[in-house]
Amino acid sequence: MKNKKTQMIVTIGLLVAVHIVLSRFLSINAWNMKIGFAFVAVFVGAYLYGPVAGALVGGLADIVGASLFPVGPFFPGFTLNCVLTGVIFGLLLHKKQSKPRVLLAVVLDQLGVSMWLTPLWISIVYGADYWPLIITRLPQIGTLVAAQITVILILIRIIDRLKLKNMIEVPEAVKDERREIRREKIAAREALSETDRIEKSNAIVDRIVELPQYRDAKNILIYSSIRGEVDLSSLEEKVKATDKTLYYPLVVSATDMDALHPESEDAWTEGFHNIKEPVREKSTQLQPEDFDLVICPCTAFDESGSRMGMGAGYYDRFLERCVKAHIIAAAFECQKADTVLPQEWDKPMDRIITEEREYNGQR
Repeated sequence: MKNKKTQMIVTIGLLVAVHIVLSRFLSINAWNMKIGFAFVAVFVGAYLYGPVAGALVGGLADIVGASLFPVGPFFPGFTLNCVLTGVIFGLLLHKKQSKPRVLLAVVLDQLGVSMWLTPLWISIVYGADYWPLIITRLPQIGTLVAAQITVILILIRIIDRLKLKNMIEVPEAVKDERREIRREKIAAREALSETDRIEKSNAIVDRIVELPQYRDAKNILIYSSIRGEVDLSSLEEKVKATDKTLYYPLVVSATDMDALHPESEDAWTEGFHNIKEPVREKSTQLQPEDFDLVICPCTAFDESGSRMGMGAGYYDRFLERCVKAHIIAAAFECQKADTVLPQEWDKPMDRIITEEREYNGQR
């Protein structure tokens, strides 16, 4: 905990410095116009640590920057704008990011803060008429909305990949213990007889279809089982008589996967790690934010509802953007561990379902 707090403090300090450089030296500044990328520092702080951190980055950067490198007169209203930007980004995007949320955050910041409050402060400082200031800012705001949305979406992908590549340091002892848990629980599920595996898998599916989240779901992401994973074949059969649509993972890079629905019987191929995957040209794709229900494979889980995957992070990255989906891990009771030592990048489940019971997750 102490290391995380220290890391957060150091990161906020660095972001304040970045903000000052971007704002004071690499921006176009005029009395009624400011175009630049200082918002990047505020967004990163808010995205990583929440609205308070975002507000601190924006507020401190404006105060320190105005003291050391003044550009026009200092006025606390402009500092308030920086603080509000951090709060907006933090409330909407910290652990909840999606394209609609990014759009909403940028629009609220630009239309709410930049368009209305900034001209108010300028009119007070310079004695200019308020409404003409708003009109002259419209072209700037239109340009910045598009630019900020594009930059923020790119930054989200970069930040998530960096976090999931273990750039947050994990002690070797923890890594070794997680490997051992993964090895032990994969062996446990593979030790089940085929009869037991099918019987227990069907019991898990029966529990899933009783959930209100399943009954209400239209778009569902499932998986093709390998190495003794819970077999969802009986769920595929049950869905055929409904208006629900099943999607399956397709690995598209060393870090990411898409979700596709095969449109025909021949729309399948053998893909990554010999997993049955949809053929893109014969399938339709759905974006993560449009899923209602996601059923994840699992190598191990614990009483707290934490899930451990295979270690590559494909699902963790994908789940970052499944903002409205109910997320389930399907596992056998024999895969339960005392703890799976969850890390910051391990995405929490809403619940974990085994053949015997349900475990509430931490999401």
